[in-house]
Amino acid sequence: MGKTDLKISYYLKNPLNCPVCGSTFKKEEMFSGGGRLIAGDINDELRRNYLPSKKVGEMHPLIYPVTVCPECLYAGYSEDFPLIKEKNKPAALSQKIKRQRDIKLVFPIVDFRKPRNLFTGAASYLLAVSSYSFLGKETAPTFKKGLSCVRAAWLFDDLNNRYSGQNYDRIKLALYRKAMFYYEKTVHISQTGEERIDSVKNFGPGLDKNYGFEGVLFISTLLMYKYGDEESIEERIAKIEGAKRIISKVFGSGRSSKSKPSFILDASKGLYEKLNEKIAELRGG
Repeated sequence: MGKTDLKISYYLKNPLNCPVCGSTFKKEEMFSGGGRLIAGDINDELRRNYLPSKKVGEMHPLIYPVTVCPECLYAGYSEDFPLIKEKNKPAALSQKIKRQRDIKLVFPIVDFRKPRNLFTGAASYLLAVSSYSFLGKETAPTFKKGLSCVRAAWLFDDLNNRYSGQNYDRIKLALYRKAMFYYEKTVHISQTGEERIDSVKNFGPGLDKNYGFEGVLFISTLLMYKYGDEESIEERIAKIEGAKRIISKVFGSGRSSKSKPSFILDASKGLYEKLNEKIAELRGG
């Protein structure tokens, strides 16, 4: 059986109804069995890399999680998609033209009625960031926006590696910085209880491992370290000192467990050392 004989995805039998515009469509899901999906290593941002399969070639699991209405482009993760409140539906529908226009500025041609690809996958996360503004605090919208920005940045990195010179690298950087804002805000919200962070089933940020809220603390710190603005030296040092306190909560006792695997403990310790090195560098040490 050659590459063209084995399907990558399928459509769910039961159609979905868009809660915003009422359109009916079928959601696409990815096949993962049959030797299609071959896991590679995990990078410093906790993203799982996947190796090309001899049976189907490259697989991109990240392009499927966000449900998108092909008509009005309202979007959300499967568990949240139908949860928009009645009072918010008119506002969400009124943004249909804006969503279409904003996506066309990045990708002139995208069609969510066709099988997903890197373009529609990346676009789905941009649409999710926009759409979660209409979803209630019980869905943890701030975190979902941050997660969507991180995953979109990963896909724009893939696009840039494949199609250089299209400004995908600049969009990637902008998304990382937006993600940094949302993750920092999520850490704050976890302390104030403004949103139902405890309702999140999978903190990711990848698809195959759930690092729990420790993963949120790690990604928040990592994004600040890698993409933080260069303020005055003292302001930068103060932010890094704050980040050190956050990341130290991850490796805490230093013992691994099911909810806190050794991988993230080691990664957090390594990041803590990098923060110390950055402070020494800023102080001219």
